[in-house]
Amino acid sequence: MPYSPIPIPQIRAGGANLQMKIDSQLVKELREKTGAGILACKKALQKTDGDIEAAIDILRAEGAAKAAKRESKEAREGLIRLRISDDAKKAALLELNCETDFVTRTDDFSAMADRLLDTLFTDGPDALAGEEIQEELTAAAARIGEKITIGRALLWNKDGYIGGYLHHNSRVASLVELTEKLPETGRVIAMQVAASNPTYLGETDIPAEEKEREMAIFREQIKDKPEAIQDKILGGKWRKHLTGLCLLNQPFLHDDKIKVSDYLKKQETPSGEPVALKEFVRWKLGEGGGREVVSA
Repeated sequence: MPYSPIPIPQIRAGGANLQMKIDSQLVKELREKTGAGILACKKALQKTDGDIEAAIDILRAEGAAKAAKRESKEAREGLIRLRISDDAKKAALLELNCETDFVTRTDDFSAMADRLLDTLFTDGPDALAGEEIQEELTAAAARIGEKITIGRALLWNKDGYIGGYLHHNSRVASLVELTEKLPETGRVIAMQVAASNPTYLGETDIPAEEKEREMAIFREQIKDKPEAIQDKILGGKWRKHLTGLCLLNQPFLHDDKIKVSDYLKKQETPSGEPVALKEFVRWKLGEGGGREVVSA
């Protein structure tokens, strides 16, 4: 008996033809509009008989569902982005989080971090909470297959001059505000902040109760020393403690024979006045502990 192939029935879902031939240009157009994968776009177009607007709705709905499933996941990997205006009066920091280091190395994730930084810098922190941005995050989570969140965002507008440093791995960043426009000095001090992680700017910024708590510990440590030298030992211990706690008291990164405050005193300024350090901020990836979007 001659071979007779058995006809395969067309597979349908909800009345849609899942074997319908879809024009590659339609798939390309849908990908450009949604960022979804080729297979997902093709299936959506088959479900809608080639109706691209209806396919967009399907992909958005599927993306929201997939993103919702990932809400309980930890997103502690990611990238930090930094930008400073040409006049050094304005700066932005943004942390975009995902679940794995693999995703941080993709062009897609990196480009998204850059776009969000531009939005923050141009339109301010409130713009990041807008519907368009939230839809982009949801679509990215569905496309990439991981939870994607904005971990932190900071916009600085300062009377002084801002310097910044972003480590080459995009996991540590810092900003500093100086009283003079000294770009290289600002960059060097920001690098110091990133490397040494100070808690306070100077001794006067330490809360009185914290200082008293440390001094009480030191007194207990030296209680068996001769009373005549206890004050001298106590002062030495406190000064040593300051080198790890306060930025201005730390050994300078490029010359540990001097303090950061000494380095600043050596800088020549446009005004002829000594340059002062007014403020600093340091970020390390994953330390935000939740969404924080602020303007300062």
